[in-house]
Formats: sequence, C-alpha cells, structure tokens
Amino acid sequence: MKKILKIIVFALGAVAGLLVVLLLAGSLMGGCATRNYVNSHAEELIGRQASVEHVGLNLLTGRVTVRGLEVMEEDGRTRFAGFDTLDVSVSLLRLLGRRVQVRHLTLAGFDAHIVQDSMRFNFSSMVDYLRGDTTAEEETDSTPSRWSVSMHRIRLSESSLLYEDRPRQSHIGFHRLNLLVPDFVVGGGERTDADLTVALAEGGELAVGANHDASTGDFEVRLRLEDFALDQLKPYVVDRTFIEHINGHLALTASARGNTAHIIESAIAANAVVEGVEVVDSSATAVAALKQLRVEVNKIVPGQRLIDVGSIDLDGLTASYELFADSSNTLSRLLQPKGDDSLMAATDSSAAAEEVDSLPQPPLQLRIGRVALRGINLTYADHTMPDDFVFPVTDISLEATDLTTTGMNNARLRANLPGGATLAADWQGNISQWKQHQHLVLNLKGLHLKDLSPYMVAYFGMPFSDGIFSFTSNNSIVASRLDGKNHIDIYKPTLGEKRTGVKPRLKLPVRAALYVLKDKDGKVLLDVPVKGNVDNPEFNYMKLVWKTLGNLIVKVATSPARLLKDMKDGGEELFVPIDAEEEDFTSEQLYLIDQLAEMVKDEEAMVLHFELQTRPNDNDRPATHHQHLNRALAHHLEKLGVGKKQYSIHTAAPDENVAMEGYAIELKIEN
Repeated sequence: MKKILKIIVFALGAVAGLLVVLLLAGSLMGGCATRNYVNSHAEELIGRQASVEHVGLNLLTGRVTVRGLEVMEEDGRTRFAGFDTLDVSVSLLRLLGRRVQVRHLTLAGFDAHIVQDSMRFNFSSMVDYLRGDTTAEEETDSTPSRWSVSMHRIRLSESSLLYEDRPRQSHIGFHRLNLLVPDFVVGGGERTDADLTVALAEGGELAVGANHDASTGDFEVRLRLEDFALDQLKPYVVDRTFIEHINGHLALTASARGNTAHIIESAIAANAVVEGVEVVDSSATAVAALKQLRVEVNKIVPGQRLIDVGSIDLDGLTASYELFADSSNTLSRLLQPKGDDSLMAATDSSAAAEEVDSLPQPPLQLRIGRVALRGINLTYADHTMPDDFVFPVTDISLEATDLTTTGMNNARLRANLPGGATLAADWQGNISQWKQHQHLVLNLKGLHLKDLSPYMVAYFGMPFSDGIFSFTSNNSIVASRLDGKNHIDIYKPTLGEKRTGVKPRLKLPVRAALYVLKDKDGKVLLDVPVKGNVDNPEFNYMKLVWKTLGNLIVKVATSPARLLKDMKDGGEELFVPIDAEEEDFTSEQLYLIDQLAEMVKDEEAMVLHFELQTRPNDNDRPATHHQHLNRALAHHLEKLGVGKKQYSIHTAAPDENVAMEGYAIELKIEN
C-alpha cells in the first residue's frame, strides 16, 4: 500500500512544475497570453510537449483557473497526464512575509498513466529536466528554510490513475480518486487533516485519513479497504512463485496513533477479513482454498514488541501437501529458483537483520484472546515410495483461548481420518519456556492398517491386508526431561504377501513379531516408553520411538519362551521330538513346524537352524533314515514359502547323553 500511495504522489508531483509555471506566467502575462505561451514553449519549460485550453487569472484575488491541460509522453504523441479543471487561490500579500498561503486548490478530472520499467518511471525524465543542474551540495543542504507553507481546502475529485509495471506485466487502475485535505501546513504549528478515497479498477474502494498536530507531534492515520480483489497481487507474487491466479477478496480497517518523535511507540489496531480465496498454480491445479479468515488485532506496539490479538477465526481451509520422488514438494514446486539479484537482496536483508538482532530488545509479548479454526481439510501425499500414499485429514478443528508467550496455554485439536478413524490432541504448555513444562496427550482411534500399507511396503516389503490400529501417546517435558508413554492397540493385524521387486528399507521380523504378539483373540497390545533430554543436540523423538519399537520387535520375535507359551510349558528352547521308528512327521510335529514357518516367511533377516540330535544307533535303523527326515523337512519348509536362505538343516554327531531324539531349533536374526 505504501508503494501505491507513493505512485499517486509521483503522479501529482509530475505536473507540479507545470502548475507553478502557469501561476507565475499568468501573474505576468495574463490568461490568454499564458495559454499561447505554454502551448508554444511547454517543452522548454518542462521538457515535454503540453497544451492547455484556457487560463483564467484574477490578480486582485490571486485566483488562477486552468482548464484542459494535457502533457504528452517523451515521444510527443502519447498522452501522459492531464486534467479537466484546476482552480487555485493564493494570497499574494502573504508572499511578502515569506509565507505561501493557498486558500483553496481544486483539481478535477485528473488522469495519468504511470509506467515503471525497471527502476525508472515514464515521468523520471521530466523530473530530471525540472531539477536541472542542481548540485549534490544543494540537494543535501540541510539549512532550515524560513518560508512556511499553508494550504487549505485541497480537493482532488473524480480523478483516475493507471499504474503499469512492465517487467511484471501488471496493471493497476484507480478510478474516482477523491482527496480532501482541509488544512496542510509545513513550517508552522497548526493542525493538518487529510482524507483520500479511491475506487479501484478491479472493484473495491480505498479510503485513507490522517490528522497531524504540528505543535505536539501527535498523529493518527486511518485506513479502510473494501472488496479488494486479491488477484491484483498476482504480478508481485509470480516473480517468486508459479502461481497463476489468486482469487478472493480482502476487507481491512486499520489505524495508527502516536507521536512523530516516537514513531516506534505508535499503537496499531486492525481488523481484516479475507473471503473466497483460491490459489491456482501454473498447471491449473488448486493448491489451496479458504472460505473465510477473520483477524482482530487490538494493539501492536513495535517499540515494546507487544502484539495483542483479539481473535483469529478461520473457516473452510482446503489444502494439500505432496512429496515427490525428485525430492521436491508442493511448496518447492510453487517457488521459483532465486536469481543473483534475489540472493543479493537476501544477503543484504540478512545483514540488516543481524544488525537489528544485535541491539537489545524487550521480550516478545504475544497474546491471542481466542483461536477458532474449523472446517479444515488437509491432504498429505507421499509419492517417494513404491506405492503412492494419499492420506486426507478432514473436518479439523483447533480451539484455544488466552494464548500467551509468557504463561501457561491450552489448546484442543480434533480431526477425522479415513475409514471413520478419529484424532484428538490436547496440549498444555509454556511457549517461551517450552523446555520447562509441556504436556501433550494424543489419541488416535480406529485407523485401518490397510491405509498405511504404502509405508509398510516401503519399509518392510509387505502390505497390511487387515487390522485396526489405535494409539495413545502421553508426553510430558519437565526441566528438559522427556517422559513419554505410548500405548499401541492393534486388532487382528494381518500382513499380505511379500512384494517382489521391492527392497525394504528396514530388516525387522515384523511378521514373526506380530505372530508372537497376538493373543488368542488376535489383539496386539504394546507399551512403548520414550525418555530423553531435549537439550541433547542429537535428540529426535521419532528416532527414539522407532529404536524402542524395533528393539521390542526383535526381542519378541526371537524369544523362544514367548513362542512356546501355548505349545510347551515353560520351555527354554525350541525342540521337535522325533521317534526313532518314525518314517515321517506326525501332525503334532508338522503343526509346530508350520507355526515356525509362518513366523519367518518373507522375513529375510530371520533364519531357522534345525539340528537333528540322535543317540548312537543300537538297532538295525539304516543310516539314510536321518537324511530322509532332513529332506522331508526341507521340502515341507519350501512348500510353506520359507526361502532356502532362511533355514539350515544338519545332523549332529550321535550322543549317548541325548535325553530325547529330535530337532533342536534356533531362531536367529542375520543381516
């Protein structure tokens, strides 16, 4: 907005030199002669061709009326600016006392076409011409002027301005420009008031008002923006993004009160409403949409680093975030690469930021009276794995009251997940001293494991085919010490067949662990504690969770005691007894072998070692009997889907101390 106002001032100032010429010439030559002189010598006076239809002069009242002024571009053919009527009344006697007093100034029907190309404007050459040979010393002369200027009843009516930024291919139009300044004083101790209203070309209206008391330095600035089309901002966004459209409208009211001697202590208040927002990228994809955002700011005082926000209400946000195989994501694909000029600007701003940061500053005082976010629908997609993972989180709501940076805060989050699952989170903590006290409770209920299959395939090489997952996490941080309790509740988790052509990222015996962990009702209950010091530079919460869970899976899957709890009373090792006279395996023996095969199937890291233990042969049993059993065992394992690298079978030397003949089985994790 500052840039827009500056452009308006430039447009008015570009013809100011010609107005001064008209007033002076009119005082000396009269209206008709002045008109003819300007039409013949305008280029000598202002460096541009210009024409005027009428100049009226009254020396007794100091009033000059000009109608039909037109100033051309440098090419002499294209119109740059002009107006219908200029009516000025100046007190000539006051000039003797070094005081310029304009009793009234009315400019009607003013129009200008401002063009910016790189760092120059289409009026820059005229400004340079009017400035002439002014030396640098004269430009920087800081000697106080003894002249005072007072202007009263300044009015700009029914005027228009078109601003064109050619590098950005931007066009912004301002129609029905109306400016009212009751009093404007420079070099005096009086009060200045000003009001500006602008009808924007793309719809909407801008109104700016200001009051300034020169004797005390007190000021007030008011701003009102109605129905501002956000797509007018697109030219200033496309330089750094691939955004094609920004639909939506903004309404804003703001005010600033303070004193010119202490600008940084000014108090700013504002109310803003953004509605119907839709951001579309260059591929015509809607990146985000927003029904309404309403923000009420009670007070902002930059010098005190005070931000007091009354409320933030957000409704109907829809957005997506995607990860892609080339390491890019939704945001990185939306942002254009920075060039050298951007890098330079970033370096300069960083240096400035470091300089500001080096100065002592008061602590940030932030308060938000109420936060209410509702109707939020977010979609997370991960395309970096063998199978695409698309996970919508809908109807998200977030509620919080009296959020501050210094005290304790409470917030509540609720959301719906695919398949009827729900997510709830409750947080209590201190923002500025977050290491001293935090408490977060997270509850996830009823998530179908099949929705997580893309990650299972990527990390373990096999999908979920069934199962319901619930999760409760209770975490506290007190004096930098984390104490987390995570409870996992899974009902009937079932893994599908191993995916061929997929190399798992982790080698953990998940199938075996699930088999062991399931109780007779098909439930898996796990408690995963997480502890650590958040001050440790290597602290990572998720790494701690995966490490704890991975160790638990390996321990459970390789625990003979757990495996045998329903098969062998208190056994400390796996053993399949074999009768010396048997030619094949019995149903009971095959059952135990089948259970072992089900555990290790598709688990490349798990290996079963079978050792046939026998007594010395004291009968007529042929030596090939053992070989027959070993071949039968190998054939059965392969038929069950156990790979040849996942088992080994050999016969131990006969030992008369063997209590019972059979297969001693050892289960190992081998990478």
